[in-house]
Amino acid sequence: MGLAALDDDQSLAVTCDFADTDTGLAHADQGVDVRCELLSVARTGQAEVAAAVTSAAALITKAAGVLPAQPGLLLPKLFSPDDERFAQLSVRHGVLIAPYLWGGQTPQLAEEGRLTLVCQLLMLTDAEYAYAVDEGVPALQQAVGEQGIDLLDWRRSE
Repeated sequence: MGLAALDDDQSLAVTCDFADTDTGLAHADQGVDVRCELLSVARTGQAEVAAAVTSAAALITKAAGVLPAQPGLLLPKLFSPDDERFAQLSVRHGVLIAPYLWGGQTPQLAEEGRLTLVCQLLMLTDAEYAYAVDEGVPALQQAVGEQGIDLLDWRRSE
């Protein structure tokens, strides 16, 4: 796990070997496996951001190819409401998206027999997660933008 403290009290966590996990994706045109690394950024402590990324990676790994690590994947219950370490946070669930951090194309690493991409983990409240399940991830992303929801604030109100 790579960790960094960023400006504006933001913390970043990124996996360093999750690309070794086969989640069942392949590039049809190139005939290679598609893998990913996971990252998340939030205005909270590094421990919380690292726990979210670790929990998402564990859930996807445990699914053994049933949950492909790709944008649009919803990840329920990454933080338990009973876990005291996360009691002050309002987010519990995750969704993978194409990273917006670089303001352009998603970084890619072409290797022998595989292509590795980066997926960004956004953490969602119960209400946001329910909306994404009912209306879809694109509708959630549009609503978040229209309502000005600060997804980096993991203590935001429901």
